[in-house]
Amino acid sequence: MLAPGATAWLTRLKGARNVIGLGKWEQKQFGAIRVTAVPAAHVAITRGFVIEAEDKKIYFAGDTYYRGFMKEIGTKFTLDVALLPVTTYRVPMTMGEKNAARAVEALSPKTVIPIHLGIIPRNPLLRTHDTPEGFTKRLRDAGLNTEVKILREGEYWEC
Repeated sequence: MLAPGATAWLTRLKGARNVIGLGKWEQKQFGAIRVTAVPAAHVAITRGFVIEAEDKKIYFAGDTYYRGFMKEIGTKFTLDVALLPVTTYRVPMTMGEKNAARAVEALSPKTVIPIHLGIIPRNPLLRTHDTPEGFTKRLRDAGLNTEVKILREGEYWEC
């Protein structure tokens, strides 16, 4: 299991085994697969990961807000796929449509997959009207031609 270096001890304390803590830009090789921990910004200590395997580079943003470090990730890696949190939660937990579109512009992936789609706050005051389809429209309106793959629960896609 990979975790931010600063919280790996807590993950172990909670019972996880084989925890590998990684700092920003730190890499770990697993056979033919290389994983790089990249910056992320959230209410808790977190990391994103770039996974390189079979000549593909996939960015898993995890829980993060849009921040300037995404431009650095896009500069360091030619991304095939970016999994970005496009959520419908008003309290700033991750990114809504607008900031996810900014992230796509900074990262320049060939394909983007919106994640966190099932988050629907119980309190209607915390809900937004953001949707994966609205996100796709924002990309097109911004002149970004990145392919968008919207996966519903249980679906998968091979790049």
